[in-house]
Amino acid sequence: MENKGRKQSLARSTARVSAGTLTSRILGVVRMSVMSGLFGASDANDAFVAAYKIPNLLRDMFAEGALSAAFIPVFTTKLKEAGKSDAFRLANLVLSFLLVVVGGLVVVGILLAPIIVSALAPGFQDIPGKYELTVLLGRAMMPFLLIVSIAALFMGMLNSFRVFGTPAFAPAMLNIGMILSGFLICPFVDPPILGMAIGVLLGGIGQTVIQIPQAIRQGFRFNLNFNFNDPTLKLILKLAAPMVIGLAATQINVFIVTNLASTLSDGAVSYIDYAYRLLHLPLGLFAVAIATVTLPDASRIAATGDYKSLGELYARSLRFALFLVLPAQAILLFAGEPIIALLYQHHEFGAEDTIATAAALRYYSVGVTAFAMVRITVPIYYAMKETRIPVIVSVLSVIVNISLCFALKDHLDYVGLTLAASLAGWVNFGILLSILGRRIGFESIRRHASGLITIVFQSVIVAALLILVQKVIPLDIENGNKIYWLIYTAALLGGVVIVYIAVSLFAGLPELNAVVRFFKRRK
Repeated sequence: MENKGRKQSLARSTARVSAGTLTSRILGVVRMSVMSGLFGASDANDAFVAAYKIPNLLRDMFAEGALSAAFIPVFTTKLKEAGKSDAFRLANLVLSFLLVVVGGLVVVGILLAPIIVSALAPGFQDIPGKYELTVLLGRAMMPFLLIVSIAALFMGMLNSFRVFGTPAFAPAMLNIGMILSGFLICPFVDPPILGMAIGVLLGGIGQTVIQIPQAIRQGFRFNLNFNFNDPTLKLILKLAAPMVIGLAATQINVFIVTNLASTLSDGAVSYIDYAYRLLHLPLGLFAVAIATVTLPDASRIAATGDYKSLGELYARSLRFALFLVLPAQAILLFAGEPIIALLYQHHEFGAEDTIATAAALRYYSVGVTAFAMVRITVPIYYAMKETRIPVIVSVLSVIVNISLCFALKDHLDYVGLTLAASLAGWVNFGILLSILGRRIGFESIRRHASGLITIVFQSVIVAALLILVQKVIPLDIENGNKIYWLIYTAALLGGVVIVYIAVSLFAGLPELNAVVRFFKRRK
């Protein structure tokens, strides 16, 4: 009964997070559609994409990355062993640390923006005004690093209380801020793209503020504490340190990819970014949602030393993710052009931009399942307080990625960079899974082998159907319009979803039942 309850809890909690993430991702697509219509794959959009990476180079370390991942297990343990009062004291201590350290990094980033942009996108200096615009946008968006770090702290705190809904919806505020800015600020500032940078800051503030009432409801009160010699804070920093090294390697990878893209085809930076946003729709909707729900539970189980139950939790999470991500991978691989035409192609974004973005998405999609599995596997290591292994593996995968980027860019241009990322993702997951299996055993995964094979088989059917339909009824990108693309895409995706559900019903997969039960309860 306990195991059944855990399964239902995982499905329910994942569905809540997925609902919030779905809202955010849909708004993210709307935001990208607004940007594609306003700026296309222009120099201004290239500049914005590169500048947005400046605060994001450190975001994974202080926001949704190292510090957050180290904070949740320690906060959860403190909550369980010492109660709310001590746990909230720790939260205020980490908040104070962020204000001092990350606030200082924001100031340094603003001052050094010209140097950072020169290193990040050297190709921009060859185009008049592009380098200067990137510096301006980078400085404007730098405070986003501090804002989103505070938002991530509240998210981790609420997740530890098993409050998943509000934190999952919070990132939607960033997209809302940027969408509104596209219409309400961009027309009134010069250059217009600066309005999107202002939208980033407004959206980040909204992402933080929306979570505060829930935290207060749990008993949190602001009480800054600058005692940075506290042993619990030192423990968090100790756990985060190896993760920071791994994430630093990842950000070096992002840095080099952007650097290379800036020297390739015109619009390469924009094409890669447009594809990346679509790639992260299933990743954010499914993989991140499951990982978010799994980490607190995995931390509790790991604290008891019950690795058998931990293995079962991991196997269920893996299987549930594959059930959702594999068909999404097939869609991204073989239905990229109709989706991109529908979402992006209007005004400044033409048919040639659709074809170029679809090519980047196709090569990115080769690794989407690997990216999802890494997102679910790494929290299991964090729960066991094994932070060094994911770091070492991450560094290795980054080295593979960078090597492949240099090897493929001359032959495949910018799509070689997305293919390199996909191949490195599979290397990352393969090594992580191999080591984890030695820690907690493969027995749980073996018990789910038949279900996993069924899920793979279903996804192959989806892929074959997508290829067949588009061969028989090819898409007209040059002469089509939004209504035509909407009907074509809806019919195509609706058909494969129906087939996937039908095969799942025939196979009796419990993952489908879990999703159906959730929507019945919500109805």
